[in-house]
Amino acid sequence: MPTAEEASRLLALAQGAHARGDALLQLQLDVGLLTGERSTWGSAGNTMAGDESTGYFLGEVEKLGWRLEHTGFTFVESGATTSARMFGTGEGVVNHGAVVGHYVFRRA
Repeated sequence: MPTAEEASRLLALAQGAHARGDALLQLQLDVGLLTGERSTWGSAGNTMAGDESTGYFLGEVEKLGWRLEHTGFTFVESGATTSARMFGTGEGVVNHGAVVGHYVFRRA
């Protein structure tokens, strides 16, 4: 979920790589966030927030003379909270982090 500033920076990077004659371009972009309320009384509720503008952004990169070749995704955990369950045993866990898209483009 890039900010306007981050999107501009990545597009400038893509444009510069194309102008240099690079054959490949790799970009990383946050495409989702895993958030949730702090874990209390053994709760484990999470919410996934996606970014619907990713496709638009990738299209803008292709307009600069690149073609999307490969994608991959990783989850980068930024933290978690735990709490003891109110009834029963064990703990509730709420993870927090970002889903990062890794995009490899080939010069068109």
